[in-house]
Formats: sequence, structure tokens, C-alpha cells
Amino acid sequence: MTVCKNSVKLLLSHKKLLSERCEIIMTEKLNEIDIEVVEKTPEMTPYAGALPFMKMCEGMGLPGVINQSLNLRGPRGYKDSDHILSMITMQVLGGSTIDDLGTLKKNLETSASSFKIPSPPATRSFLNCFHNDEEAKKQKQGYSYIPQMNPQLAALNGIHAYIFQKAYELNPLTSITLDQDATFIPTSNRNALDNYKGDKTYAALNTYCPELDIIVGTRFQAGNVPAGYEQLEELKQVLFTLPEGVEDVTLRSDSAGYQEDFIRYCAEGKNERFGVINFTISCKVAASFKQVAKAVPEEDWNPVMKETTKNGVTELQETGQEWAEVNYVPDWVVQSDAEYRFIAIRERTELRKGENPAQMTLSEIIEDVEKENERTKRLHLTEMGNLAYKVFGIVTNLREEDGSKIVVYHHGRCGKSEEVNLILKEELGGGHVASGKFGSEAAWWNIAVMSFSLLNLFKRNFLPKESRTYRPKAMRYAFFVMIGRFVNHARKKVMKVYGTAERVIEWYQYARDRLMWYCAAAS
Repeated sequence: MTVCKNSVKLLLSHKKLLSERCEIIMTEKLNEIDIEVVEKTPEMTPYAGALPFMKMCEGMGLPGVINQSLNLRGPRGYKDSDHILSMITMQVLGGSTIDDLGTLKKNLETSASSFKIPSPPATRSFLNCFHNDEEAKKQKQGYSYIPQMNPQLAALNGIHAYIFQKAYELNPLTSITLDQDATFIPTSNRNALDNYKGDKTYAALNTYCPELDIIVGTRFQAGNVPAGYEQLEELKQVLFTLPEGVEDVTLRSDSAGYQEDFIRYCAEGKNERFGVINFTISCKVAASFKQVAKAVPEEDWNPVMKETTKNGVTELQETGQEWAEVNYVPDWVVQSDAEYRFIAIRERTELRKGENPAQMTLSEIIEDVEKENERTKRLHLTEMGNLAYKVFGIVTNLREEDGSKIVVYHHGRCGKSEEVNLILKEELGGGHVASGKFGSEAAWWNIAVMSFSLLNLFKRNFLPKESRTYRPKAMRYAFFVMIGRFVNHARKKVMKVYGTAERVIEWYQYARDRLMWYCAAAS
């Protein structure tokens, strides 16, 4: 049986992409396979697809920014950028622990390339430089405290801002959305503190920009720290780092952001640069909120409509939820000079009734269901007109927008935030323990966030549009994992890529052309 494959020669220069054909003979006796393990030749790599990604990082000036920001390593040996970019590349390619750098070093560091990959022991030593032992000891169970970062850990915030700046330069916008969301990071580290569920975890508060698919900033913290703790300070830090071209910001947050100082800061225009910041924040559904929602006349409830596109046709469809503006006035609203809207959302639900439903009122059935399962309390089950509804609320300062559009816009953060957290913890290295030191764990998490942002920047700007829906696992299968060989040709280093899929060839050529343009523009 004869199988033809493509051998693609990729020159990251002004030369055109060249293709040539070759033949490989395979035996038909597939049940008689002998395996011989041989050392990889110095010029070969199974991660040829990583080359364009690494070239992008180099072309955007990231190594120099990392070295200048951290300034941990001297001129000899591995540089700070070697450590950071090796961990980023390793996570993008599927590695999730420091020991995986050993595999990356064997498979990607070749005699013909300039990539330098530190060993796992050297990387552990490097990560320890981000630890502030004196501050870390101040963390205690039952006491919320965020340790003061040492200069190196604080410098990682500047690198996040630089990555966002580069993404913004390629896709400039005057208005952006910022989604703030906290997530738990389970750990087996016995030094970690228990969260409110009694589980040992760390936690992180991320600020994500959906328009650019980039995490603007992140704050790593102990698991016992509440999600909304000092959320305003994190928002101020992120707003300060936004590119000059950004004129308007809209904030979205879950109920962790339902804090008087946080909301009033946005609504009353206390930020010197942006003034009033528009927002939609999930409000806490207390008994008083349920009462005003129940008081809404039936005819004032409106269906929540969402745009859907199918076969090029866009139409409005009902979501199964209803909304109504409610007259809800907490004490802090009276003290504020700004105007607010409170929107109640309800969704019909069927309850599993007890043994004697005829002898129980609907309110008693709701109470019984909540006793059986504590998680149902988060649904805020409420009786309205002899029917059971899930009830939620939103507070916003968007005065002109239709309530249905506000609900749909606000809900846009929910599923995406969960997806971002899942990718960070399951498909990149954020869910794994780097060491037993808090500062090292914080640096490791920040590197996972950088991996997420840089991969999305790469897909959005250096690959065809179809790649944007590919998550990290799919990207490895579709593009990153392929055989390549470094060769010297006409005084240039050439990566010769072998593949059969036409998509791989097209993507590689697209990336080459975009990188040539980008590097030329940057220089």
C-alpha cells in the first residue's frame, strides 16, 4: 500500500511557501509490527506547530518586557523570559506540571533552534523567587487577608497589561466590557486554607474582556477569602492599566460585586479617567426583594427575548424567562446621588411534591424542597399566583436599554466565565500545584492566565477565523502537534513541516504570512 503525504517547507521570511511530494511505503502485515526505540535526532521536533506561536511571542517583544519587568536572572544562564515562555509554551502544548518541562526540553529544544528551556529543578527555584514568606504567614483560617506581593509577583500584572495592550493594538476598540468572576482552585496542599464549603482550595479573581478574549488581570488568593473581598481595588488596578484608546467601560459581575462601595464607585463617576462606569451586577435576592417581585402585576412581566441566527437568518426567540422592573430601594440607594434600576427575573419551575401534596401549600412545598437540598436555595424559589418560580435580580445604571436586552447582555458573562475557568484549570496548568509556597502558586496561576491570553491572541490574529472556536485540547490535535525538522538553507534556519491535512498547511501558511506582516510592522 502506498501512501502519499505532503512535506511542507516553511520559511519565516520573504520567500514563498514551497510544497513537494514524497512517497512512504507501509507494509500490509500490520499484525507484525516491531518497535525500535531510538533517540530523537537533534533537528527533529513533534511540536512544529508551536513555532508560529513562539515567533508571535518574540515578535510582540514579550521576552524583553519579561526580562525588564522581573530582572531576576543575570546575563548568564537562563533568562527570566526563558523560564516564563517555556512554562507558557509547555501549558499551551498540554503540559500541566513543572516536570512536564523535561519532556518539552527533549522534544522542542533542538540544536538548530534558539529556544532555551530550563530544567524542572531550575524552574522550581525560579518560581520560589515570587514567594513572600513573611506575608504568606499572615494568612489564617477565619481571617480574610491578601498577602502583599513582592516586586517580582507584582510585576506579573504589568506583563498581563502588556499582553492586553498588544491584543488591543491589533483590534482597537473605544468601548469594552470587563467581566469580573472568582473561581476556586482545588488543591491537595495541606498548607492551603479551607473555603466556605470546607474544601482546601486556592482562589482567583479574574477580570476578562470578552471582545478581545483576553484576561486583563488576575488576583490569586487563599481559598477562605470571600469572592468579593477588595473587588473594588482589583477593578481600580485593571482600569489603570487599560490602553489609552479605551474610552468607555461596562462592567459585569455576579452577586459578589453587590457591594455598596463597589456599585457607587461605578455609578457616581468616581474614577478619574472613565467617570461613570456602566454596569450590570447580580443583586442578592433577599426576602425583601422577593416581596417586591411578588407585588409586580402579572401584566407587567415581559418575556426575555434572545437573538438567534440560523442559516443566515436572525430572529428573536423566547428564553423561558420573564423580566420586570421593580421598585426596590435599599438604604444605600437613598444615600447615593446616582440613579439605579433593579430588574427582577423569574423562570417557571416544576417542584417535586411530598407524600401529601394536597395537604401542603406551595410555600410549604418550597420550604420542604429547600430543606432536602441546600443547593436549591440559590434558585430563590418563590410562589407567584399559585405557581413556583426561580427568582433572580440585576442592578444596573443603564437607563435607556430595554430590560430584555439588559438581561441577555448580563447573562452573556455566565457561561463564558465558567468556560474560561474550566480552560485555565483543566486544559492549561492552572489547576495543578506548583509547590507548597503561596507565592510560587500565585506565579504559576499567573502563567496559566498568560497562556490563555496569548493562545487566544494567536488564534484571533494569526490563524483563520475558524480556529477561534478551538479550545486548547483541540488546538493541539489540529495544529500544534506535528512533525518538523530544522534545516539550514541559504544561511537561514528553515522548519520543514510534515503533514497530510490540507487545513494544517493552510493554517501554517496563514500564520507565516501574518507573522511576516506583524514582525515587519513591529520593527
